[in-house]
Amino acid sequence: MFRKETLQRFKGKKVLVIGDFMLDEYITGKVERISPEAPVPVVEAKEATYRPGGAANVVVNLSSLGAVPVAVGVIGNDREGELLKSLLSQYNVDTESLIVDRERPTTKKTRIIASSQQLLRVDWENRNYVSEEVERKILSVFNDLSNVDAVIISDYGKGVVTARLFDLTGKIKKNVPVLLDPKEKNYPLYKNLTTMTPNIKETFGAVGIKPETDEETEEAGRRLIEKFKLDYAVITRSEKGLSIVKKNSAYHIPTKAKQVFDVTGAGDTVVSVFALSLASGATPEEAGEIANIAAGVVVGKLGTATVTVEEILKAAEEMDAL
Repeated sequence: MFRKETLQRFKGKKVLVIGDFMLDEYITGKVERISPEAPVPVVEAKEATYRPGGAANVVVNLSSLGAVPVAVGVIGNDREGELLKSLLSQYNVDTESLIVDRERPTTKKTRIIASSQQLLRVDWENRNYVSEEVERKILSVFNDLSNVDAVIISDYGKGVVTARLFDLTGKIKKNVPVLLDPKEKNYPLYKNLTTMTPNIKETFGAVGIKPETDEETEEAGRRLIEKFKLDYAVITRSEKGLSIVKKNSAYHIPTKAKQVFDVTGAGDTVVSVFALSLASGATPEEAGEIANIAAGVVVGKLGTATVTVEEILKAAEEMDAL
């Protein structure tokens, strides 16, 4: 259970999002034959659509929930970067802190889909860490966080999240919650966070325990807390829901999804809603309830998707969760 008033406080909350901003491209069509050149289907393309992906999907989720996101990251000096900025502007996202790096492309994921099934994904990216010059520009944003209500680190392992960031997070989290959606590549870097939101695979990679049972989840959560210096851990467990693990207690929330079409971007929704809930005065347990319902709404949509306060409230009322 949670308070309806918490969601009503989302509006106007300012959330800084640092991470890997991407462009998601969806090429849709139909398959009626196999290629004579190789045993692969031929997709007769009908449409190409574009959506914000990665950390960009986090800021779009925040905007859809009524918050004021600030985007901190890197794009290339290319058509894809301009297109991504244009898409974000449609959601009233502040992109002034998106740095143009002429040495790397804007990360783009191209998904080829036929009959609602993804057949192939093509990634255009540079996964090297950003240069020291670009890193300095990114971290300079943290010089003044006086008007920020929460910070989200959305790490997709594309090089924006670096070790020096976590020399700052311990001080930042004393004033506002700092949440991390992690990537296994960067586990050696992470420390001094309010919480992190790994899924089952990411949790196993971090501490060697697969959080399938509640007992395993609690032990894994305690290890996450110790290893990464967290206040508490938030573990997303797919069809088993979401768990909040503290040093001496745990709270397990069953999944609220009615049907699952696509899990793309569900982690972005969880970290966005959880951060906004904390910034709006919710306890971690209440934030988990709200985030779990929001994720249940999003996985019922095809492709990278967002959720609104109205959709969360409607789903919560149907489940008698208010």
